[in-house]
Amino acid sequence: MKKIFYLIFIIGAFLVSVTSCEVDNYPYPDAQVYGGIRDIVGGGLVETDLNSGSLIGVYELGQYAANPTRKTWYVKQSGEYRNNLVYSNEYWFDFAGCNFFPFGDTLTVNSGENLIDFTVTPYIRIKDLSITYDAVANKINASFSLEGGAPTVKVSWVTLYAWTDIYVGEYVKKTLATGTGTPKRTFTGAAQTINPATVYTLSIDLAANAGTDRNGFGIHRNYYFRVGALAIQTGVGTIRPNYAPYIVIPL
Repeated sequence: MKKIFYLIFIIGAFLVSVTSCEVDNYPYPDAQVYGGIRDIVGGGLVETDLNSGSLIGVYELGQYAANPTRKTWYVKQSGEYRNNLVYSNEYWFDFAGCNFFPFGDTLTVNSGENLIDFTVTPYIRIKDLSITYDAVANKINASFSLEGGAPTVKVSWVTLYAWTDIYVGEYVKKTLATGTGTPKRTFTGAAQTINPATVYTLSIDLAANAGTDRNGFGIHRNYYFRVGALAIQTGVGTIRPNYAPYIVIPL
């Protein structure tokens, strides 16, 4: 009798293992998707933050169209993205809570490599940027102009960020003492209106930030500086900062 029960147990375990293999035997993702978030004006990449920056919401359709699940693809700081583990299928791409006007699009992802660039309208463009080191005044000076992505866009603030690597931005930055500098300007009232002819200036007082801790410039090395601006626009949900490319200055 024990032998019979033992034999039944072995056969049952074998059947369960075979069934489990059949259920889990899904095909491997057969597609790779990559590209950039590009400005409709000029085609340049729309930069963002590595953390808490722009995201791509992705819904796989096809056989899952009745109840698609939202997956999140992250956008690099440069405005580029890449996902090498994608199933070829039809997808709905949803952009909300980014630093450009929200929109969505349905696209087909084929097996193999898929280059897909998304053309967007950023809330704010930072133009004619100059970031320089004034050795006499011991300051980092930035000058630039702004352009709204639509006539309704206004500006809440502009900031000159500093950090020790390329990921400088709103969430990766030095906490700066103001001193005689103006690393950030916040606007109210009429000053929030964007005039492309206005030249904005920001500065970092290096003498007031001469420490050797994480927030200072007391160690001789390369430092990364970047200008960001936050838009005001109703009816679009969360708005992320817009940026110009970083500048490297040895100090």
